[in-house]
Amino acid sequence: MARYRLTLALQEKIAAFIRAGGFAHVAAEAAGLPHSVFAHWMERGERGDAPSNYRRFARAIREAEAQARLQAEASVRGDKPLDWLKAGPGKASANNPGWSNPGKAGDASVAKTAKSEREEARSEMLHLFGRCAEQLAAFPDARTALSAWLASLPDVGEG
Repeated sequence: MARYRLTLALQEKIAAFIRAGGFAHVAAEAAGLPHSVFAHWMERGERGDAPSNYRRFARAIREAEAQARLQAEASVRGDKPLDWLKAGPGKASANNPGWSNPGKAGDASVAKTAKSEREEARSEMLHLFGRCAEQLAAFPDARTALSAWLASLPDVGEG
């Protein structure tokens, strides 16, 4: 079985691949480190009693992941600021007001809106499947199977 050494050069290579947009385990493989060894080193580096080089390794990997994420978020902010406001850090939540529709825990209007959106989506899907059934007129077995499946779907209120 091959032995691998945790070196600063290997750590920096993996971190650079992550900052370039790669997933951590893919970056490790691209740097020549098997996924299983990478996972072991990360697990070891996150333990409280980890040797300092493994702690530095895990911290560098997490930092590179955060930098890649930040770069992607900044790119979305620059290219599509409205998307960034609605889906990024500017998104509203129960504990943090933002630019999107506010949501409050226990707010009945939010629940009604969500149910209305589910009903609308279901209606659109059923319409689409109805059109599919029309197109399957020449294939009665397929049309029957589609109709049976649609009939078995739960009502909006059940899901």
